[in-house]
Amino acid sequence: MAEAFTQEDVALLTPYVTDVDKPIYALKNLPEEVVAVLFAYYSRSRGSLRHHLLKLITEQDVDLAGRLRASSLDETELTAAKDKARQFHEKWVVGYGHASVAEHAVVHLAVEDVSIIAAKLIEETRLASYTEKSTRYVLFDEDKFYRIPALLHSPYTRLYADTVRLLLKTYLTLVPQVVDCIKARTPRRPTQSERAYAAACHAKAYDLLRYLLPASTLTNLGLTINARALEHLLSKLLSHPLEEARHIGTAVKMEAEKVVPTLLKYAEYNSYVAETDLAMRRLGEELCGAAEPLETPAVSLVQFPADAEAQLAAAILYGYTGAAWGQVVERVAQLGDEARQRIIDEYLRRRGPHDQPLRALEHLYYTFDIVLDYGAFRDIQRHRMATQTRQECSTRYGYSMPEELVAYGYGEVFRTCMEQAAAAYSRLAESCPLEAPYVLPLAYRMRVLFTWNLRELFHFIQLRSAKQGHFSYRRIAQQVYGEIARVHPALARYIRVDLGDYQLGRL
Repeated sequence: MAEAFTQEDVALLTPYVTDVDKPIYALKNLPEEVVAVLFAYYSRSRGSLRHHLLKLITEQDVDLAGRLRASSLDETELTAAKDKARQFHEKWVVGYGHASVAEHAVVHLAVEDVSIIAAKLIEETRLASYTEKSTRYVLFDEDKFYRIPALLHSPYTRLYADTVRLLLKTYLTLVPQVVDCIKARTPRRPTQSERAYAAACHAKAYDLLRYLLPASTLTNLGLTINARALEHLLSKLLSHPLEEARHIGTAVKMEAEKVVPTLLKYAEYNSYVAETDLAMRRLGEELCGAAEPLETPAVSLVQFPADAEAQLAAAILYGYTGAAWGQVVERVAQLGDEARQRIIDEYLRRRGPHDQPLRALEHLYYTFDIVLDYGAFRDIQRHRMATQTRQECSTRYGYSMPEELVAYGYGEVFRTCMEQAAAAYSRLAESCPLEAPYVLPLAYRMRVLFTWNLRELFHFIQLRSAKQGHFSYRRIAQQVYGEIARVHPALARYIRVDLGDYQLGRL
């Protein structure tokens, strides 16, 4: 039933809700911590959100007017507003006794001029949304790279800076030359506009030459995250052995507290995280440090369900019966291959071009040991509906050499850059092992253990094998598909994959 509000109530509510009568409405113009508490009321009260908002306003539990004009407050007023927010937090947020209150407070952060290494650390957080500066559409600058504080008074300062500048200068020098080579090899079709053709040629050149970008290259990213996940991210950054990570954690906390001043109370250094990381690094070096690099395929399927078709068929049927899991499994085991295939087919065959498969596929897990260049990892890491365990980037597994750069006559230039970067890395690793990867270009390879459920694999393979994708991760997606097709061909036939090769994928 519609709530009865007086005209005065409506006047107070209108600035903060999109409707004062209907049962579905949006919130606006409210501080994030107030939004969090209003949603938290649902778990503890029969009243509506509008009712509780009205109560907060009339009882002056929160100074909405002051918060909305925060940019114009003087020092004394701002201190008073912060005290009011702190009191609000103690009464309503801490009073609820659970951190989930903070999940309804969302912060939008611009994180600029951080290294690619730091960006990858930030983007490990699963429950957040990111947009990062693209290596395909943006030309990077020669002098925009991270200066490592540990090297400022080190004999390696010059070596580091000279190596990074060499990589960036070579990258910038080759861009127009490679664009010309691409145009010469792939002429514009009559149906293509000159502008679209030029954009595609530049994108292709950037894709080829991003291998030269050092991991210290400065990038920008936009981050949208709820306050609870942000608290975890900040603790991780503040506990990280890299100084850049700790600096970013301090800066992000300072800025985020201006938006959610009451919800980041426990975002601080975490000794468990920091000390465990240090102990495991030492143990890893002690037990496996002397191991020789093992030559393996780029993509190795190392763990998968042996009875995948039967398991999937049972998981699908389970949601449409009243039987226990064991009963469903037993019944499916009694069926022949044709009947099991019929269950899977009925579940998947109606998918349209933009439909993701339904969720029963999430019960099957596949683990891959993948050797890929840092540039490809930069893209594949974004598939966070997965468990990812990565090793540090190093020279251990060599580097990727773009075949087209060799064909265009730039193979020797490319190799020289890689060798100089490797030499600098070796010298830096002697005294600064944690910081040494900053000097490595995105061409250098690393190992990552990925565990995906089958539903996410459908999405990953379709998206990352598409013709407009970067050739490095297209090959990974194609090989991941190949591994699934090898062990479970009956399931692989439902996966949409592009196995083609293209000169100008963007067109």
